[in-house]
Amino acid sequence: MESRYDVIISGAGPSGSLLGFLLSQKDIRTLVIDKKNFPRYKICAGGLQDRILELIPFDISSMIHKSFGSIRFSLKGRDNFIKTHGSPIIHTIDRGEFDHFLADRAAGNGCSIRFGEEVIDFENNNIGITVKTEKHKYNTKILIGADGIRGLVHRRVIGKAGILRILGYELEKKCHPGEDPEKGRHIGLDFGGTKRGYLWAFPKKDSISYGIGGPVDTAVSMKKYFRQYLGKDLFGNNGTGPRVMAQCIPIRKEETPLCRERVLLIGDAACLGDAFTGEGLYNSFRSSHHALKSIAAALKRSEYSFKDYREAIIEDVCRDIKISLTFSRIFFTYPLFFYKLLKTNDKFFRLCCEVLKGSKKYSDISGRLNPFNR
Repeated sequence: MESRYDVIISGAGPSGSLLGFLLSQKDIRTLVIDKKNFPRYKICAGGLQDRILELIPFDISSMIHKSFGSIRFSLKGRDNFIKTHGSPIIHTIDRGEFDHFLADRAAGNGCSIRFGEEVIDFENNNIGITVKTEKHKYNTKILIGADGIRGLVHRRVIGKAGILRILGYELEKKCHPGEDPEKGRHIGLDFGGTKRGYLWAFPKKDSISYGIGGPVDTAVSMKKYFRQYLGKDLFGNNGTGPRVMAQCIPIRKEETPLCRERVLLIGDAACLGDAFTGEGLYNSFRSSHHALKSIAAALKRSEYSFKDYREAIIEDVCRDIKISLTFSRIFFTYPLFFYKLLKTNDKFFRLCCEVLKGSKKYSDISGRLNPFNR
């Protein structure tokens, strides 16, 4: 078994598998290690912003369940209205299928993958890093943390530095023949039922992913409203029904580390979640592309501080994350104002859609989210 690599990636999620694919394209010897055996179930709403497609250098159309250019809005389950953008804003996927597909593409491109192994330790040595799993030892010049906020590499790099967390609850409801087809025709967004957050419905091929997200300190009231919104028909008279799963979306603070000598973080491990939407895949894929450039340069010059990666992420990604925090505070302080604005102002709705599609960034429309600067 090969034990020496240029790069080892801990975590075969979207950011780790995409980076494995990209590195293998450049003939950089890469190993991806994941503690799970794929395919595996993954808690996720399954919404793929249209702008993500340009970051994936191969066709993923077979993974897309549905594409949506319309959104059904509601306020505490009432006052429904539908807005249509025209072209797709969101595509829905099954994250278990999608992650497995990305890992397969990386493997097909020459990237080595070890499923069912967990990174339990790593240490720097004179020529690189020794990575230990419960099964093997590997040597590498560079170690990538794509292992989320529970992973060892993430914890070692982040240390005691603070991060922000958005809590999300989610369940999958299977669709049955004869069910109201209108439920599957639009993305659903509900505001006002939880403080500083929102509820969503993402239709897929044969199910609907329902979820609710907000600050961790609103967990009790958030889960209560989630059950109230979906009702007894879904949860059952005794609280039975689909299992409600929980996850945290990590968001970095300004001082949160991104790298250290020979080690860098990407995706959720780097805490690159969007504070306004709670979405994480777009920034995860952006981090993979920036990591590719930095790793190639580091291997060429044998210098592994990754200062260029840190600077690129701060400039290209973190600026938008910072603005998304501001958006979140303003929007959820005045939810009724913005709900009415979405309902009555087509231009504002289009601007929001353009951010999701990628034709605009938060910084392009920052002034428009202040209710005192209409």
